[in-house]
Amino acid sequence: MDKKIIPMLYDIKKYLNTKNLDYFEIRFEKHKNRIIDVENTSTKELIEKETEGIGIRIIIDKKVGFLALNEFSKYKEKIDKVIENTKKINKKTEFKNYSTNKGKDILKYKDFESISNSQKIKEINEINKEILKTSNRDIKILNSEIIYKETEIEKYFLTNHAEIHQKRPYTVFYSKITGKKNYQIETNVDRLGSIGGLELFNKEEKIKMVLENRKTLQELLESKPCPAITTDIILSPDVGELLAHEAIGHACEGDFLIDKTTVLKKGLKVSKNPEVNIIDNPEKKDFGYFKYDDEGIKAKKVDLIKNGVVNDFMTDITTATKLNEISNGSARSENYNFLPIVRMSNTYFKEGTTKEKDMLSDYTGFLLKGFSGGEVDTNIGTFMFGIRQAYEYKHGEIINKYKQASISGDILKYLNKITEISNKIGNFEFGYCGKNGQTAFVSGSSPLIKIEDVIVGGTKHE
Repeated sequence: MDKKIIPMLYDIKKYLNTKNLDYFEIRFEKHKNRIIDVENTSTKELIEKETEGIGIRIIIDKKVGFLALNEFSKYKEKIDKVIENTKKINKKTEFKNYSTNKGKDILKYKDFESISNSQKIKEINEINKEILKTSNRDIKILNSEIIYKETEIEKYFLTNHAEIHQKRPYTVFYSKITGKKNYQIETNVDRLGSIGGLELFNKEEKIKMVLENRKTLQELLESKPCPAITTDIILSPDVGELLAHEAIGHACEGDFLIDKTTVLKKGLKVSKNPEVNIIDNPEKKDFGYFKYDDEGIKAKKVDLIKNGVVNDFMTDITTATKLNEISNGSARSENYNFLPIVRMSNTYFKEGTTKEKDMLSDYTGFLLKGFSGGEVDTNIGTFMFGIRQAYEYKHGEIINKYKQASISGDILKYLNKITEISNKIGNFEFGYCGKNGQTAFVSGSSPLIKIEDVIVGGTKHE
């Protein structure tokens, strides 16, 4: 961190302490981003961007005000103005049990600057060449695009009672391939991503993922559109994670509970299967990891669904205060420009007890893989997900491969139809979750999940 920043934060703190406020917090954030976009063998884009700023929340007479600064020289005038405007607000907010933590969480990683941009671009070009030369008489690769992203986020949180310094790196590697067979054209995207630096993925791992993406593309080009059918289904980890995050995770965010826009409530039995357990865990070192949330509260694992019953909701200080609880550390903001709100982190189904081979050995039904758009309404408890691939099984053998499938229905009824959960969780997939105009880094996974007697639709959702 710039050595000039910390003294300035203390100057701001000193000035705020002259204003007779109920509470204040100062959040400094610095974001460094690099994006390398290579299409076929041409560099489409090389972007390097650095932003920094300060977000200040004040509470005076239980009225909340907020100020974002990216130019610091006139902070006194701007603070005075936000205090003046906040006093005019009618709405009052209870804000109790705020952070008293003092800590540091600086993750160690291989520095992004230890390898030059030219070396990174050269490696991407070599990977793309491997893909472009794999065309054959049946499948023609029209385009191979690789997008590589590096992000460093540094944060400093300061109040009269708390002082926290955090720094985290993220690495993302996307492969987007377009191919053609006869008159059909398909595009598929696969990706790698996690918390960490250049130590995360070597060249061989990247090539393996891109080749797997090409294999999936070929399957899509050779698959038929999925028919509508009532059947048993097994969700692959990427679709199971989608159910955990979109259908359950959002419905277990405390602000939805306060606003009465979720069908869930504590103690509600959502599944007769006691192996249905859904967890949000910011302590897990994956894309959604953080040690302290953006209100300075120590992050903790939250058991959202436990033994088939709604157990807990994610909260920030405001929602926890309204629920007469203490925040469980789920407040996150996209950056210094935003107030923190309740967000997920790493959300997943816990493992069950059934072996994967036993689930599939004599299975008749559909195995669903890959997400292709969709929507959720937490207020009435319904969802619709587009599914990229559907494998039809008969007595443990794949007899058909389809694309352009979908599933939809009532969230609670779906959970209640879960009959088996495998004893092995899949790889965690990263993502960027949107809510109230903000984006949060998240991840998730699940074991294989068997659900009985549901409708698989044949509509494509892009």
